[in-house]
Amino acid sequence: MEKRLLELKEQYEVGQRNHDKKSNSLSRIRILLFLLFLILVLFYSSHPSTYIIILLWILAIAFCFVVIVHSHIDKERRKYEAYITIIEKYEERKNGNWKSVEEDGMEMDDTSLLDLGVFGKNSLFQYLNFTSSLGGYNRLRETLTLKEVSQDSILDNQKSIEEIKNNLEFILFFQEKLTHVKNIHKIDFKETFPLFDAKEKSKKVETIISILFSLATIISFILTCLQILSPLYFGGFFFFQLAASHIYTVLYKEEYDSLAKCVRAFNGLYDTYQYIDNIDFHSKKNKSLQEDIQRGKDNIRKLNKISNLNVYRFNFITNILFNVFFSLNFIVLYKYTELLGKESESLKKSLYALEEFEVLVSLTTVGLVKEEVTFPVINTNVSLDLENMKHPLLEESACIPNNFRCSQDIQIITGSNMSGKTSFMKTIGINLVLAYSGTYVNAKSFSCSIMKIFTSINVKDDISNGISTFYGELQRIKNALDFSKNRKLPMIVFIDEIFKGTNYNDRILGAKEVLKKLSKLPCIVFLTTHDFELCEINDKKIHNYHFEETYKKNKISFDYRIKKGQCTTTNAKYLMKQVGIID
Repeated sequence: MEKRLLELKEQYEVGQRNHDKKSNSLSRIRILLFLLFLILVLFYSSHPSTYIIILLWILAIAFCFVVIVHSHIDKERRKYEAYITIIEKYEERKNGNWKSVEEDGMEMDDTSLLDLGVFGKNSLFQYLNFTSSLGGYNRLRETLTLKEVSQDSILDNQKSIEEIKNNLEFILFFQEKLTHVKNIHKIDFKETFPLFDAKEKSKKVETIISILFSLATIISFILTCLQILSPLYFGGFFFFQLAASHIYTVLYKEEYDSLAKCVRAFNGLYDTYQYIDNIDFHSKKNKSLQEDIQRGKDNIRKLNKISNLNVYRFNFITNILFNVFFSLNFIVLYKYTELLGKESESLKKSLYALEEFEVLVSLTTVGLVKEEVTFPVINTNVSLDLENMKHPLLEESACIPNNFRCSQDIQIITGSNMSGKTSFMKTIGINLVLAYSGTYVNAKSFSCSIMKIFTSINVKDDISNGISTFYGELQRIKNALDFSKNRKLPMIVFIDEIFKGTNYNDRILGAKEVLKKLSKLPCIVFLTTHDFELCEINDKKIHNYHFEETYKKNKISFDYRIKKGQCTTTNAKYLMKQVGIID
């Protein structure tokens, strides 16, 4: 784990302890001042004195001062607590204690991402997720679905993520700022976009007319006070303005409700925007996002000013006075519709930028908590070249690294049960998802091409739709073959125990046909099997690899390292003995 992150935690813990002490001391001082104030009040009731009044004022001022200082100390203390909590979440991922008991609620058409553990229970998504807003959460999910992957997008993300990773204070402060936005986990800011797209007609004409009547009202009021004009004129303007403003709010109720929704949604974002605007970014993507944030910040400030004016509408006295003399209702709606009419796109872009920053911060997770990480090299040849590759969701110290290199070939992997065949494929697949997302992979070096990922791993039957396990496997493999007909993008295909859902003869026949078709396509294939007949296929594009076990004092052990060649051992009989199936 980043040494600097641990140093910051120690620093914040010291700060938290110091602020706890200060807070406790100030709490006692507040109580003492309050008690002294009460005692002096009681004493003054029986012994009135100017000196006591002066002392009471001094105590009251001192109490208010202590309250303000105490509030500031508590605010700083809560910041330290938030920073420590965030760092502890990274520590949990480092130590393997992060696992969630909940599903992430993903409904996926792409079963490959479920097979590899990108989504689902204890998934890569849950491991990476440090988003706060609902929009950021959804955008991270979208990023990991790999719907839009290109070499340029990968390289842009790599530069952006590297810059963010090297600025730990930004990672912590950014996340802490978002915690202050009320109900941010429940707000999807995109729900406000229809308000922007309404393109309400400008209220300029009505506002100008109303302001002219306000000026007439003010003039009539002054002339009435100077006894130049009869009070009836002022009264007429007064009630006309009051009635007009009320009718206006009724006619444009939806627009006023829209203003309230926008204010509720954006309330609290200004501080976060301002913080991002003050960071010195250098990468192209981060600077572009920052520019969008800066424009959004300016418009949120304008929206807040309109909101501050709008507050006066909800007080009986100010509602009357401000509408009669200053056309408050007209001006508020005019400024609001003008802002949305001119700046709706910049507000939208700023929200996308905020959510993208949340995604980028989340994607730094592997780089922050793993000791051995690298950015993948993306090449144009269909190939893989992996050194010291590990599974990013496992505790690193307990993870066995593997090296592997291949080109446009088929890898048949044999080995005993529990020897690591499926885990090896998932390790490659999940690191590829990280690579295509533009972030760090858990390896010493990692070179790959951009390939569409297909899997046939956790295939289950679907009784409700009349689909057997075997038919489910057929569908998965057919999807890959169909994709190759219509797309130029190469594939990487992971097949676990091919056609295990059918009988031996059909399994061998079907597997050979699949391998024959896949060998003609621009793809890399990893296929695990217990059927050694598949290892004997005479094709220069097919290569055999295996995992093996060893026995010592009647105990089985695995080294989980992939080796060239066909497996020559099995452990099924041993395992059946262990559980008491056979003697």
